[in-house]
Amino acid sequence: MAVFEVVAMALAPERHVAAFVDHFRRKGAARVRVYFDGAAAPAPDAVGLAEGELIVCDDAFWSALGGRPATVEDRQRVVYGAAYRSLAADWLLVVDIDEQLFGAVPPAAVLEAVPADYESVIFETVEAVWRSGDDLNLEYGASLARKSYSGPFWSELSHGLYPGAGKFFVRGLLGHHMGKHAVRRGLADITVCIHESKRAGVPLKAALARDPGAGGRAWLLHYDAISLDGWRAKWDRRLAVGDTAECGRRRRRQQADYAEARAAGREAALFKRLYALTPVQAWILRRLGLLLDIPSPRWPKKD
Repeated sequence: MAVFEVVAMALAPERHVAAFVDHFRRKGAARVRVYFDGAAAPAPDAVGLAEGELIVCDDAFWSALGGRPATVEDRQRVVYGAAYRSLAADWLLVVDIDEQLFGAVPPAAVLEAVPADYESVIFETVEAVWRSGDDLNLEYGASLARKSYSGPFWSELSHGLYPGAGKFFVRGLLGHHMGKHAVRRGLADITVCIHESKRAGVPLKAALARDPGAGGRAWLLHYDAISLDGWRAKWDRRLAVGDTAECGRRRRRQQADYAEARAAGREAALFKRLYALTPVQAWILRRLGLLLDIPSPRWPKKD
Protein backbone atom coordinates (compact mmCIF):
# COMPACT_ATOMS: atom_id res chain seq x y z
CA MET A 1 0.00 0.00 0.00
CA ALA A 2 1.23 3.51 -0.78
CA VAL A 3 2.69 5.52 2.09
CA PHE A 4 1.95 9.24 2.19
CA GLU A 5 2.83 12.34 4.18
CA VAL A 6 0.85 15.55 4.54
CA VAL A 7 2.08 19.13 4.63
CA ALA A 8 0.26 22.40 5.25
CA MET A 9 1.18 25.97 6.07
CA ALA A 10 -1.03 27.49 8.75
CA LEU A 11 -1.90 30.64 10.59
CA ALA A 12 -4.88 29.29 12.47
CA PRO A 13 -6.19 28.75 16.01
CA GLU A 14 -4.77 25.81 17.93
CA ARG A 15 -8.07 23.87 17.79
CA HIS A 16 -8.16 24.06 13.99
CA VAL A 17 -4.60 22.81 13.70
CA ALA A 18 -5.42 19.99 16.12
CA ALA A 19 -8.52 19.05 14.12
CA PHE A 20 -6.49 18.97 10.91
CA VAL A 21 -3.79 16.76 12.43
CA ASP A 22 -6.36 14.40 13.94
CA HIS A 23 -8.15 14.00 10.59
CA PHE A 24 -5.04 13.07 8.64
CA ARG A 25 -3.74 10.80 11.39
CA ARG A 26 -7.03 8.89 11.12
CA LYS A 27 -6.64 8.83 7.34
CA GLY A 28 -3.35 6.99 7.74
CA ALA A 29 -0.71 9.65 7.06
CA ALA A 30 2.78 8.42 7.95
CA ARG A 31 3.75 11.95 8.93
CA VAL A 32 1.92 15.27 9.20
CA ARG A 33 3.94 18.48 9.12
CA VAL A 34 2.55 21.93 9.78
CA TYR A 35 4.59 25.03 8.99
CA PHE A 36 3.19 27.76 11.23
CA ASP A 37 3.39 31.15 9.51
CA GLY A 38 3.65 33.27 12.64
CA ALA A 39 5.46 33.60 15.94
CA ALA A 40 2.57 32.59 18.25
CA ALA A 41 2.61 28.91 17.33
CA PRO A 42 0.96 26.26 19.52
CA ALA A 43 3.06 23.67 21.29
CA PRO A 44 3.47 20.58 19.09
CA ASP A 45 1.98 18.18 21.63
CA ALA A 46 -1.06 20.44 22.06
CA VAL A 47 -2.06 19.75 18.44
CA GLY A 48 -0.98 16.13 18.23
CA LEU A 49 2.38 16.68 16.57
CA ALA A 50 5.84 15.49 17.52
CA GLU A 51 8.91 17.68 17.74
CA GLY A 52 10.01 18.53 14.22
CA GLU A 53 6.49 18.12 12.80
CA LEU A 54 5.44 21.66 13.76
CA ILE A 55 7.88 24.10 12.18
CA VAL A 56 7.64 27.73 13.24
CA CYS A 57 8.29 30.08 10.32
CA ASP A 58 10.02 32.76 12.39
CA ASP A 59 12.81 35.16 11.45
CA ALA A 60 15.49 32.50 11.89
CA PHE A 61 13.57 30.07 9.68
CA TRP A 62 13.20 32.56 6.85
CA SER A 63 16.75 33.83 7.20
CA ALA A 64 18.07 30.31 6.62
CA LEU A 65 16.00 30.14 3.42
CA GLY A 66 17.08 33.49 1.99
CA GLY A 67 14.38 35.76 3.42
CA ARG A 68 10.63 35.80 3.97
CA PRO A 69 8.60 36.07 0.73
CA ALA A 70 6.08 38.89 0.74
CA THR A 71 3.02 36.90 -0.35
CA VAL A 72 1.45 33.93 1.38
CA GLU A 73 1.47 31.95 -1.87
CA ASP A 74 5.22 32.37 -2.30
CA ARG A 75 5.77 31.36 1.33
CA GLN A 76 3.70 28.24 0.70
CA ARG A 77 5.82 27.29 -2.29
CA VAL A 78 8.98 27.61 -0.20
CA VAL A 79 7.73 25.42 2.66
CA TYR A 80 6.21 22.82 0.32
CA GLY A 81 9.55 22.59 -1.44
CA ALA A 82 11.32 22.11 1.89
CA ALA A 83 8.85 19.36 2.85
CA TYR A 84 9.32 17.64 -0.49
CA ARG A 85 13.10 17.61 -0.24
CA SER A 86 12.85 15.78 3.09
CA LEU A 87 10.01 13.47 2.06
CA ALA A 88 10.46 9.91 3.32
CA ALA A 89 7.15 8.44 2.05
CA ASP A 90 5.99 7.56 -1.47
CA TRP A 91 3.81 10.65 -1.82
CA LEU A 92 3.49 14.17 -0.42
CA LEU A 93 -0.09 15.44 -0.10
CA VAL A 94 -0.26 19.26 -0.15
CA VAL A 95 -3.34 20.76 1.53
CA ASP A 96 -4.52 23.63 3.71
CA ILE A 97 -5.57 23.56 7.35
CA ASP A 98 -9.25 24.01 6.38
CA GLU A 99 -9.28 20.93 4.12
CA GLN A 100 -9.85 17.24 4.63
CA LEU A 101 -10.47 14.21 2.43
CA PHE A 102 -14.16 13.60 1.85
CA GLY A 103 -15.80 10.36 2.88
CA ALA A 104 -14.37 7.00 3.83
CA VAL A 105 -12.06 6.36 0.86
CA PRO A 106 -8.55 5.43 2.14
CA PRO A 107 -6.06 7.85 0.55
CA ALA A 108 -3.35 5.19 0.60
CA ALA A 109 -5.53 3.00 -1.64
CA VAL A 110 -6.22 5.93 -3.97
CA LEU A 111 -2.50 6.61 -4.35
CA GLU A 112 -1.60 2.93 -4.70
CA ALA A 113 -3.92 2.67 -7.71
CA VAL A 114 -2.30 5.54 -9.65
CA PRO A 115 -0.50 4.27 -12.77
CA ALA A 116 3.29 4.47 -12.52
CA ASP A 117 3.63 6.97 -15.37
CA TYR A 118 1.66 9.64 -13.48
CA GLU A 119 3.72 11.94 -11.30
CA SER A 120 0.88 13.63 -9.44
CA VAL A 121 -2.72 13.12 -8.33
CA ILE A 122 -5.40 15.82 -8.21
CA PHE A 123 -8.09 15.62 -5.53
CA GLU A 124 -10.98 17.67 -6.88
CA THR A 125 -12.72 20.14 -4.59
CA VAL A 126 -16.14 20.08 -2.99
CA GLU A 127 -17.09 23.02 -0.75
CA ALA A 128 -18.75 22.63 2.64
CA VAL A 129 -22.03 24.55 3.09
CA TRP A 130 -24.90 24.61 5.54
CA ARG A 131 -28.57 23.76 5.19
CA SER A 132 -30.91 26.68 5.73
CA GLY A 133 -31.70 26.99 9.43
CA ASP A 134 -28.58 25.19 10.68
CA ASP A 135 -26.34 26.70 13.36
CA LEU A 136 -23.81 28.67 11.34
CA ASN A 137 -21.45 28.92 14.29
CA LEU A 138 -21.08 25.18 14.77
CA GLU A 139 -17.48 24.61 13.71
CA TYR A 140 -17.19 22.01 10.93
CA GLY A 141 -20.96 21.74 11.20
CA ALA A 142 -21.76 22.07 7.48
CA SER A 143 -23.78 19.08 6.33
CA LEU A 144 -23.67 19.60 2.54
CA ALA A 145 -20.90 19.87 -0.05
CA ARG A 146 -21.39 21.61 -3.37
CA LYS A 147 -19.34 20.54 -6.38
CA SER A 148 -17.72 22.79 -8.92
CA TYR A 149 -19.35 23.12 -12.32
CA SER A 150 -17.41 23.96 -15.48
CA GLY A 151 -20.04 23.07 -18.07
CA PRO A 152 -22.04 25.43 -20.28
CA PHE A 153 -23.27 28.66 -18.70
CA TRP A 154 -21.49 28.06 -15.39
CA SER A 155 -21.39 31.79 -14.65
CA GLU A 156 -25.08 32.26 -15.47
CA LEU A 157 -25.96 29.34 -13.20
CA SER A 158 -24.23 31.03 -10.26
CA HIS A 159 -26.00 34.33 -10.91
CA GLY A 160 -29.33 32.52 -11.11
CA LEU A 161 -28.79 30.41 -8.00
CA TYR A 162 -27.34 33.17 -5.82
CA PRO A 163 -29.07 36.44 -6.80
CA GLY A 164 -26.83 39.40 -6.13
CA ALA A 165 -23.95 37.14 -5.10
CA GLY A 166 -23.15 35.32 -8.33
CA LYS A 167 -20.27 37.71 -8.93
CA PHE A 168 -18.37 35.96 -6.12
CA PHE A 169 -18.57 32.44 -7.56
CA VAL A 170 -16.10 30.74 -9.88
CA ARG A 171 -17.48 27.54 -11.41
CA GLY A 172 -20.03 27.24 -8.64
CA LEU A 173 -17.66 27.68 -5.68
CA LEU A 174 -16.63 30.60 -3.51
CA GLY A 175 -13.19 29.20 -2.75
CA HIS A 176 -10.83 27.48 -5.14
CA HIS A 177 -12.17 24.98 -7.69
CA MET A 178 -8.74 23.66 -8.78
CA GLY A 179 -8.41 20.96 -6.14
CA LYS A 180 -5.24 20.02 -4.29
CA HIS A 181 -2.65 17.43 -5.11
CA ALA A 182 -0.23 14.73 -4.07
CA VAL A 183 3.17 14.44 -5.76
CA ARG A 184 5.43 11.38 -6.01
CA ARG A 185 8.75 11.26 -4.22
CA GLY A 186 12.02 11.48 -6.12
CA LEU A 187 11.10 13.73 -9.02
CA ALA A 188 13.87 15.99 -10.28
CA ASP A 189 13.67 19.70 -11.10
CA ILE A 190 10.12 20.29 -9.94
CA THR A 191 8.42 23.14 -8.11
CA VAL A 192 5.83 22.02 -5.58
CA CYS A 193 3.03 24.54 -5.95
CA ILE A 194 -0.30 25.03 -4.23
CA HIS A 195 -2.74 23.26 -6.54
CA GLU A 196 -0.32 21.35 -8.78
CA SER A 197 3.41 20.83 -9.14
CA LYS A 198 5.39 21.86 -12.20
CA ARG A 199 8.59 21.20 -14.08
CA ALA A 200 9.98 24.15 -16.05
CA GLY A 201 6.62 25.86 -15.57
CA VAL A 202 4.65 22.94 -17.05
CA PRO A 203 2.26 20.99 -14.81
CA LEU A 204 3.27 17.42 -14.06
CA LYS A 205 1.34 14.57 -15.62
CA ALA A 206 -1.53 14.20 -13.15
CA ALA A 207 -4.28 11.67 -12.61
CA LEU A 208 -7.63 12.49 -11.03
CA ALA A 209 -8.03 10.84 -7.64
CA ARG A 210 -10.39 7.85 -7.84
CA ASP A 211 -11.84 5.44 -5.32
CA PRO A 212 -10.33 2.14 -6.48
CA GLY A 213 -13.21 0.24 -4.92
CA ALA A 214 -16.31 2.10 -6.07
CA GLY A 215 -14.64 3.71 -9.08
CA GLY A 216 -15.96 7.20 -8.36
CA ARG A 217 -14.00 10.31 -7.58
CA ALA A 218 -12.10 10.83 -4.35
CA TRP A 219 -12.89 14.38 -3.28
CA LEU A 220 -11.14 17.06 -1.23
CA LEU A 221 -13.57 18.76 1.18
CA HIS A 222 -12.81 22.46 1.58
CA TYR A 223 -14.17 24.26 4.62
CA ASP A 224 -13.85 27.70 3.05
CA ALA A 225 -15.88 28.77 6.07
CA ILE A 226 -15.36 26.64 9.18
CA SER A 227 -18.03 28.70 10.98
CA LEU A 228 -19.39 32.24 10.94
CA ASP A 229 -16.91 33.36 13.59
CA GLY A 230 -14.05 31.56 11.83
CA TRP A 231 -14.98 33.14 8.50
CA ARG A 232 -15.16 36.56 10.12
CA ALA A 233 -11.70 36.11 11.67
CA LYS A 234 -10.25 34.92 8.35
CA TRP A 235 -11.47 37.92 6.40
CA ASP A 236 -10.55 40.37 9.17
CA ARG A 237 -7.00 38.98 9.01
CA ARG A 238 -6.91 39.32 5.22
CA LEU A 239 -8.12 42.91 5.41
CA ALA A 240 -5.44 43.72 7.98
CA VAL A 241 -2.67 42.23 5.84
CA GLY A 242 -4.00 43.41 2.47
CA ASP A 243 -2.34 40.53 0.59
CA THR A 244 -4.33 39.98 -2.61
CA ALA A 245 -1.39 39.45 -4.97
CA GLU A 246 -2.64 36.10 -6.28
CA CYS A 247 -6.34 36.40 -5.47
CA GLY A 248 -8.67 36.15 -8.43
CA ARG A 249 -10.99 38.96 -9.45
CA ARG A 250 -14.01 37.35 -7.81
CA ARG A 251 -12.15 36.67 -4.57
CA ARG A 252 -11.17 40.34 -4.44
CA ARG A 253 -14.85 41.21 -4.88
CA GLN A 254 -15.63 39.06 -1.86
CA GLN A 255 -13.06 40.95 0.16
CA ALA A 256 -14.40 44.35 -0.88
CA ASP A 257 -18.01 43.41 -0.11
CA TYR A 258 -16.99 41.79 3.17
CA ALA A 259 -15.22 45.00 4.22
CA GLU A 260 -18.34 47.01 3.47
CA ALA A 261 -20.62 44.55 5.26
CA ARG A 262 -18.28 44.35 8.26
CA ALA A 263 -18.27 48.11 8.65
CA ALA A 264 -22.08 48.14 8.59
CA GLY A 265 -22.50 45.13 10.88
CA ARG A 266 -24.07 43.06 8.09
CA GLU A 267 -21.41 40.38 7.68
CA ALA A 268 -23.58 37.65 9.27
CA ALA A 269 -26.28 38.23 6.67
CA LEU A 270 -23.66 38.11 3.90
CA PHE A 271 -22.29 34.85 5.30
CA LYS A 272 -25.76 33.30 5.31
CA ARG A 273 -26.34 34.29 1.68
CA LEU A 274 -23.08 32.70 0.62
CA TYR A 275 -22.84 29.54 2.72
CA ALA A 276 -26.37 28.52 3.81
CA LEU A 277 -28.40 26.95 0.99
CA THR A 278 -32.10 27.58 0.83
CA PRO A 279 -34.26 24.49 0.19
CA VAL A 280 -34.73 25.62 -3.43
CA GLN A 281 -31.00 26.12 -3.99
CA ALA A 282 -30.25 22.71 -2.49
CA TRP A 283 -32.96 21.05 -4.61
CA ILE A 284 -31.60 22.57 -7.85
CA LEU A 285 -27.99 21.64 -7.08
CA ARG A 286 -28.99 18.09 -6.20
CA ARG A 287 -31.01 17.69 -9.38
CA LEU A 288 -27.96 18.85 -11.34
CA GLY A 289 -25.71 16.35 -9.54
CA LEU A 290 -23.78 19.14 -7.86
CA LEU A 291 -24.54 18.46 -4.20
CA LEU A 292 -23.31 15.78 -1.81
CA ASP A 293 -24.24 15.01 1.79
CA ILE A 294 -21.50 15.16 4.38
CA PRO A 295 -22.25 12.03 6.44
CA SER A 296 -21.43 13.64 9.78
CA PRO A 297 -19.17 16.45 10.98
CA ARG A 298 -16.16 14.57 12.31
CA TRP A 299 -13.87 17.34 13.44
CA PRO A 300 -14.02 18.66 17.02
CA LYS A 301 -16.71 21.22 17.67
CA LYS A 302 -16.32 24.57 19.33
CA ASP A 303 -16.62 24.42 23.12
